Amino acid sequence: MLRSSRPALRVIARAAPNYASAVTTVHRSPRSSAVICAKATAGRSIFSASSLWTCSRFFSAATRCLHAPKHPHIPIQENNDAGLHDEAAFNFEFDPLDGVRHDAAVETAKKSVDNIVEELAPLNAPAEALAKIRTYLVQHPVDALILHPEVLITHIENPDTGAEDRVHLSPMDIKSALEQAQLRKMNLVQMGARGNELAYCRIRRERPWILKMVQAEMEQAGGMMGDPAAIRSPSAAVAGATTAAAEGEVHAPASSPQQHPPQYIGKTKPLIDHPFRDAVDAHFIGWRSKKIVQDIRKGHAVKVTIKEFQSPESAIIRLREMCNAMKAYAETEHVYHHFTSIVANDREASIAFSPPTANKSGTMAKSVRHPTEKEWVNALKRMEDACQKAGRLGTYMKTNKLKMRNMGASLYRVDKYGRRVS
Repeated sequence: MLRSSRPALRVIARAAPNYASAVTTVHRSPRSSAVICAKATAGRSIFSASSLWTCSRFFSAATRCLHAPKHPHIPIQENNDAGLHDEAAFNFEFDPLDGVRHDAAVETAKKSVDNIVEELAPLNAPAEALAKIRTYLVQHPVDALILHPEVLITHIENPDTGAEDRVHLSPMDIKSALEQAQLRKMNLVQMGARGNELAYCRIRRERPWILKMVQAEMEQAGGMMGDPAAIRSPSAAVAGATTAAAEGEVHAPASSPQQHPPQYIGKTKPLIDHPFRDAVDAHFIGWRSKKIVQDIRKGHAVKVTIKEFQSPESAIIRLREMCNAMKAYAETEHVYHHFTSIVANDREASIAFSPPTANKSGTMAKSVRHPTEKEWVNALKRMEDACQKAGRLGTYMKTNKLKMRNMGASLYRVDKYGRRVS
């Protein structure tokens, strides 16, 4: 049995206004006509009992009204468990000082660029050279210009040979990497990066690389870029000039005929091949040897090749004559170079030359080195053995048989072989 009254229904309707219509419907339903009605008779209330089915329906409606959600119109999302797992997996922590630290590091790096440029640039460097150095430092930051927190060192320069040896180290913080470079009295140079966290760096002397890079600008500005080892700090250059003046050394001006054009010192340029036959005269050897030496002066590696020869002996003789002419002209013009290899087989006879390259220690070979007599004899022997195994003496045979020639328009009569007919 359920006791109820109209005031109780009003309280339930106020508690859940969205369900007031449902309660009213239950109260005014035809089947609930037997709901208890309060009648005041003689100072006491008389209640009448309704059916059990009607009371159960009313109790269910009232319970739904009291326990209804606060936001019934918002749909409940499905797969709430999956969303919670995704939020737990992406745990983001915002650091408000991260951007401030980065901006401060950038400002410090900008102030340090001027000091590093002054240390690496040669004395009296023109504006073009300084701009080129600044661009290089943006691409490859050095020491304090590196902004990444961690560093992976991939190569370390050998102080004895100047070669950069590959190393396998674990990533370290920037402070430890700078300490390693300072212990070796070298620079920490960034070659690449992975995101904003890790930088790939090398430990090497960066000054020789800078000197090679700005050599062309220094030559155009009239500055003398000699041996990179002789170019050090400005104080050392001033001290050297004072010592030379005290000793009475006078250098010839740049316009003097004794002053030769400077030779390229830097990374070797692409190889240039100079082929010719063994049937050439002295005039050809004279002008072609000068052309080959000029290519070496510009920094190119050269290769002198004879692929068409009548016999191994004729090929080696012409190749040796060309090398002798090159050596004489190079020693006169102070174009330093050295031979790297001699190829002598049944297909060709060739020799390769390379210009000098300044290593990281700043030293450079100042000599003209060509094959010795013994090396020429060994090359001839190898070529003769290769031709004997191949079953031939050379690539072509010179005969006295006349060849038909078309001489074109001429003021005299010629036969079909190009000979003048009187």
